[in-house]
Amino acid sequence: MTAVALLAAAMSLVSLHRVDGGEVLVSPEHITSMHSKALGSARDKLTNQDVRCIVWLVDGKQLQVLEPCEAVRKLLDEAMQK
Repeated sequence: MTAVALLAAAMSLVSLHRVDGGEVLVSPEHITSMHSKALGSARDKLTNQDVRCIVWLVDGKQLQVLEPCEAVRKLLDEAMQK
């Protein structure tokens, strides 16, 4: 296990991936909402074509991640059960 994976496991953090390939660790408690990219809408023009889920945080910031929202939800559920 890498140091990042150990830290994530110890703190119940969720590992997500940004469009640039970078990894970001997020606490499930800091996620307020998420939604899939709205294909073909005006909102879709504001995101990168590789984004599959937009995750909103308690501080009002958003994360555009490569994982589909269903996968993010599964990771959140697993982290909350620890």
